Parts: sequence; structure tokens; C-alpha cells
Amino acid sequence: MVTRSVRSFNDPHSDPRAIWQRALELLRNTLGRDTFDTWFSETHAVEIRGGVLHVGVPTVFKLETLRGSYYPHLASAVREAAGRSMEIELRVAPRPEPVAPALNLPPGQGADAERSQPIQPARSRPSVHAQSTFDRFVEGASNQIAVTAARRVAFHPGEDTNPLFIYANSGLGKTHLLHAIAHVTMQRYYTVLVDTESYVRQFVNSVGAGERAAFQEKYESAEVLIIDDVQKLGGKVQTQDEFYNVFNALHQRDRQIVIASDMPPRLLTGLGERLVTRFEGGLVVEINPPGLELRIAILQRTLDNWQMEIDDGTLLMVAERGGTNVRALLGALQRVRMYSEMERSPVTPAIVMKALAGLPHEELRKAKPTVAELIAAAADITGVPPELFTSPRKDRRTARARQIVMYLACRHTDLSLHAIGEALGGRDHSTVLHGRDKVERLLAQTAEAETQWWLQQISEIRSRLHL
Repeated sequence: MVTRSVRSFNDPHSDPRAIWQRALELLRNTLGRDTFDTWFSETHAVEIRGGVLHVGVPTVFKLETLRGSYYPHLASAVREAAGRSMEIELRVAPRPEPVAPALNLPPGQGADAERSQPIQPARSRPSVHAQSTFDRFVEGASNQIAVTAARRVAFHPGEDTNPLFIYANSGLGKTHLLHAIAHVTMQRYYTVLVDTESYVRQFVNSVGAGERAAFQEKYESAEVLIIDDVQKLGGKVQTQDEFYNVFNALHQRDRQIVIASDMPPRLLTGLGERLVTRFEGGLVVEINPPGLELRIAILQRTLDNWQMEIDDGTLLMVAERGGTNVRALLGALQRVRMYSEMERSPVTPAIVMKALAGLPHEELRKAKPTVAELIAAAADITGVPPELFTSPRKDRRTARARQIVMYLACRHTDLSLHAIGEALGGRDHSTVLHGRDKVERLLAQTAEAETQWWLQQISEIRSRLHL
């Protein structure tokens, strides 16, 4: 009898999946759980070819990060896992579809049951926004806790953050985070992602059609349930009762529940106390409006995606005046791009002012203007080209327009005379002081005809900038 070697089939030292799994365990121990979850959890072994282990990475962004920041760790872990020298090659490649879900399945519904009675193929995958991933969510101080919690439940569903309740005003990224979680969990678990209006409509239709059992099966068999805008359950007693039962059924089996709302649980109106207490029984986190630095980062990420450039000063104008609502902020940037394309011009302070002047006043953030904004508005109203405000030119028309900017900068910014002079072409602080004082004297001479010209110009600039 001849005994054949089966090394090539099941030897962990030649199986790419076994090698990579061992390498991942080493990386998790070396780098820590949070770093591992963020950068390595969605990778997978593709093949070994020519002595090189090829590993699939889900996005270009992660590929570049792994190559740039973690390659030495990767190379060391692969060598140790393989038990010999082995090179590693990273490439963008989708993860193969999972064979079956694996999260606390009841007896009789494990891998053997799936093979004899394939349930998973009949389950629809959630419809997720392609761009709403963790990689594309810009983190900052205002949302960091929520992002950390979202990553936690995405990579470790049903463990110790259950339910996760995220609340924030509209336009701050709640829905983006819900879809980012679904992007991750749907790769391994039966994930149901639904907004509350759809949930209510499905429940009502199922009752009317006599299919309530099928409705219950869909939601109570979920391994991860993600529901948006739960405040819309308010006043819908029957649907609340049904959701209460679904919540309990999932929670008792450690199935992950993620909920989003526009306010914290205790402030939800028309919602039964028993649901409120269950929402509060997990982790409740808030997303706050983004600060200036985060708004700039969000705008810059969008510009990078558009392959478009705007200088730092002009981008600051958009960030300051585009609003603290992320959706409105990106809408403001879209308007700026549209105006730039219409006028076939690079994005300049003047373009920004024209674009944002068309927004309703309440959408504009009341921020102190920059000198660049003042120049842009003054140039548009006086007819003096923007570049002349910082030039050595001293003709009467240019000098008067420049002095208006000096006066308004002194009145409406916190800048020193020196800083204002620097922004106006490196002029001395005494020049700025002289310009400001001259305008103030002219404005005090109410009987003078020339005074009316100065008043009109300044009034129009203030109106343009909402000062």
C-alpha cells in the first residue's frame, strides 16, 4: 500500500490562508486590538505564487497605509507564521463571499445545517451606500467616540457594546456610520439595515397581508440589526410593541443592535418607557458639530476625491462660512465648484463670496471675516481688481478701496494692525492705522457728499459678508 503525502493540501506551512491567519494573530498581539481592527481585519489571503504570499486589501487607502506604515510588521509576522523566509505582496482585491454566517447560531443552524438547508443565499444583503465606509469618514474631536464605538461593534458584534445608540442633529454623519458598520458586518454576518419609516411600512404591510410571521423571521433571525431614525417610532404603539419583541429576541442571543436617532433616548417623544430603558442599557454616544479643523479636513478630503485644488486661505473661507452641518458644508463646496466652472476660473475668494452669497442667511455661519474675504467683497463692489489691494499701486481709486478694507478689518476681525498690514501686501502698521482713521473721519462728516459714497460701499460690503 502506498501512502501519499497530503502536505500540499493541508500543511499550514504551505496553505496561504493558514499562514495569513497565523500572521494576523501575531499582528493582533503586537499592534493591539484597535489598530488591528482598523487596518487588518478586512484583509485576506489570495494565493502563494513564486514563493510570495499575495494578500487582498479592500481599498486603495488601506493598501497605501499598510505599505507605508505597517509593512515591516507584516513582513515579520508572515516570516514567523510561515516558518521560513517568505515575501508578501499586497493588492486591492475583494474578499470572497462567506459560506455561512457564524454568530451564536442556535443548535441545528450551524455549518452542517447550512450545507443541508442553505438559508443564507435566500437572505438579501443590505443596500449600503458605496461611499459610506470607515475609510471615508473623517474623524475629529467631535465624532471620535462615536467612530470608535462604531468600529468596535463592526468588528466585534454582540460582545460588550450592545445596543449601540448614536444620536446627533441631521447632517453630522449618523447614517454614514451605520452604513460603514454594515459594510463590515455583512461580510461575515446576516446584517439587516433599515430606516424606521421602512420598518414601519413593512410591518403594516405584513399585518395587512397576513405575513407577520415572515416579517418576524426576517428581523429576529438577524445577526446584526441596524436601524436609523428611530425617533420616527414615536406614537406608533403597535410597531413599538413589535420592535420591542425583536429587540429582546436579538439581545437575549447577543445579536448586535445599532440604533441612530436625532436625540438621546430619554428625550424621544411618544416612545414607551420599556424601549427607552433598553436603548439606555447599552452605550449611548453623541456626534457633535465639527470644529473648524475638522470642517477643513472634510472639505480637503472631498477636494482630493474630486482631484481639485483650492489654496489654504480660500478653503478656510469655505470652512468658516459653509456651516457646521456637514451636509450643508459639502453643499457649499459644491456651489463653489459650480461657480468656478461657470466662470471658467480657479476658485478664488471672490468666487467663494459669490457662491455663498446665494445661500440663505441662516445657513451661513457667523464667523469673523478674513482679510481675503474683505478684499474679495471690496473688489467686487468697488471694481478694483483683487490683486491691486496687495500691490504697491497708490492711485486714488485703489487707495480708497484698500482703506475701506483696513477700516473693516479693524472693526470686524481680531487681527492686529501688523497682521492686517501683512495681509495687504506687507504694509506697515502705521499705514493701516492711518487708513482706518481716515475712513472714520470721513464717515463722521455726515454733511459731506463724498461721505455717502463711503457709506454706500461699506454698507454693501457688510451686507455681502453678513457683518
